[in-house]
Amino acid sequence: MIYHGRTFTSKVSLRDICQAINKYAFVTSPYPVIISAELHLNVKQQDTMADVMMEEFGERLVMVPIERERLQLDKLPSPEQLRFKILLKVCLSLLYS
Repeated sequence: MIYHGRTFTSKVSLRDICQAINKYAFVTSPYPVIISAELHLNVKQQDTMADVMMEEFGERLVMVPIERERLQLDKLPSPEQLRFKILLKVCLSLLYS
């Protein structure tokens, strides 16, 4: 479930959110969509989230392996190269339960 703490917003399932993004993301523009998320998840929940996003977004989801020791990108892809792609930017707060 996705929600914003200490607000009057309702909780929505991750799958429903991903389906809505997938359906409407590129209706008016082909350029990339960046999902910015603050996560408070344990490792199992992170795996579930990744599975749902991969299932719902498929090839649209940009997945680039990055080594912890060194970032091996000479340059970032242009918006033109990322047309019809979805990127995920995460701020992670690990839970150990």
